[in-house]
Amino acid sequence: MEQSDFRHLFRRPVRRRTVILGIGTAALGGLLAACGGGGATPTTAPATPTPAAATPTSPAVTPTPAAAATPTVVVTPAAAAEPIRIGLIHGYTGVFAALAENLTRGIQLYFESIDNTVAGRRVTFVQEDDASNPEQGLTKTKQLVERDKVHLIIGYIHSGVALACRDYIHQTGVPTIIDNAGAQAITRDPQRRSPFIFRVSFANGQYEWPMGQYAFEQLGYKRLAFMAPDYAAGREKTEPVKKAFQKAGGEIAGEVFPPLDTSDFAPFLQRIQQLQPDAVWAFFAGADAVRFVTQYQDFGLKDEIPLIGAGDLVDEAYVDQQGEAALDIITSLHYSPLIDTPENKAFVDAFKQKHGRLPNQFAYQGYLAARVTAKALETVQGKAEDTQAFLKALKDVQFTGPAGPFRFHPETQNAVITVYFRKVQRLPDGTLGNVVLGKQENVDDLSF
Repeated sequence: MEQSDFRHLFRRPVRRRTVILGIGTAALGGLLAACGGGGATPTTAPATPTPAAATPTSPAVTPTPAAAATPTVVVTPAAAAEPIRIGLIHGYTGVFAALAENLTRGIQLYFESIDNTVAGRRVTFVQEDDASNPEQGLTKTKQLVERDKVHLIIGYIHSGVALACRDYIHQTGVPTIIDNAGAQAITRDPQRRSPFIFRVSFANGQYEWPMGQYAFEQLGYKRLAFMAPDYAAGREKTEPVKKAFQKAGGEIAGEVFPPLDTSDFAPFLQRIQQLQPDAVWAFFAGADAVRFVTQYQDFGLKDEIPLIGAGDLVDEAYVDQQGEAALDIITSLHYSPLIDTPENKAFVDAFKQKHGRLPNQFAYQGYLAARVTAKALETVQGKAEDTQAFLKALKDVQFTGPAGPFRFHPETQNAVITVYFRKVQRLPDGTLGNVVLGKQENVDDLSF
């Protein structure tokens, strides 16, 4: 689906961009049962920080989690009757537009299965586009909190955007569930963690680093070269794999970091060819991944130097577009639609029924974010204004999801994941898919 086509999922009034995701059918609810589980202008505003309180007085100072104060909230009958407002913020335009589309599809799928209602309260959504730009992301986040009075936020694809918004989220105390951005500092750095920020996806390097040992011991590679886009996530994802590969006994042949949104990889592939490694480990996502994988084959390297990497490289959203160039690429990731469990089958069937294709990791992450949110809201009986109780409920969320057991690490509030090793193969229906070769369980964001 083109980006312009995707916008029909959200109706945008002129003044307030409050939207209600479509109500799901009974069949959709039945399929998802195996997996778990126009907004009115409010008459009584929930207790959210005012714009004056939201503006940091000293941007250079980063408060520690202990310094954060949870807002005191009194939930009145009027507040309980109004819709729960959730801010959705992703890069709906730009290099990660396809990721944003699938994250939102996953969120939509779960909430439709519960009729967009939690504990008797309707759920509405306010959508904003951060365009994968940190400055714009901060501006849009402030609008969600100060103008739209959202009770919580789900979103952030780009690590730079998440980092730019971290201090504002921490100071205003708005509960935030990151559904993609893997900036390590948000959960791994004790000085940067926030009691208001949870992440259902991963910390950069979390699903990548097991490939270091796997490449040396199972695939037999002794010298690896590394390629990734030259921005925070690219380097954070690469470093743990390098360390794990070296620890297993491997040698680093070299590394190449093209700019984000590179259109011509030829000069960078020439450098890889000169390094003559046993294989190349790579991380690229979205449009960059399509261009890189196809150009890797066109450059003549596919048959000369095997390509392995992060699962984003051959995501279900575009692996068929990559075609023969993607065949036999081995990656590590926390999801595959070919995981053989009842929970995953129900999720995949529901997604295919709605969208006519397999879900990818981003649809899965959006689904997780929605399900985690709903379960926590159920625990507090829909009282989204009671921030302290809602945050505690989030910490305690546990269930068996499409990729296995889900829980947050108690210290970092980052998802503990199962890492799957996958290989692109042609499926019986002629499409391409990431067939599961093996897995590593209970991988948290402090293990690398």
